[in-house]
Amino acid sequence: MSEEAENIVPGQESVTENLSPEEKLAELEKAYAGLQQQYEELKSRNILEKISIETGCTDPEYLRFCAARKNIDLNDPEALREFAGQLAAVSPGCFKARITPGSSAGTALQPASAAGSAAEDIHGDRINRIALSIDHAPEAV
Repeated sequence: MSEEAENIVPGQESVTENLSPEEKLAELEKAYAGLQQQYEELKSRNILEKISIETGCTDPEYLRFCAARKNIDLNDPEALREFAGQLAAVSPGCFKARITPGSSAGTALQPASAAGSAAEDIHGDRINRIALSIDHAPEAV
């Protein structure tokens, strides 16, 4: 409804009461079109928020802006997901860092041999503890 129709005081005559049925219908169609547009905007915003969470995008509005510039359909989740992947490669600062545990070497040190002096075993245990902590340390990918 229009703002005039919403601001009616009880006991006061409605603005739409003086309209013909055709004018009332036109007024309702106009209000419906506005509500339909709001619904579509909320629907696309919801899709964009979901894709942002899935892809790790920290700024959904930036994703919306870039997608609109590239004429990506904001109501197509697959197109947005693909575009977010491309955007992550170009603008990694707008996405969460992907961290995996372990070192980049991917190999752990072998445990110290059983044959050896007590000093070598202590030294070997220390090295193994350090190697294990390095293997389980977070690493940016």
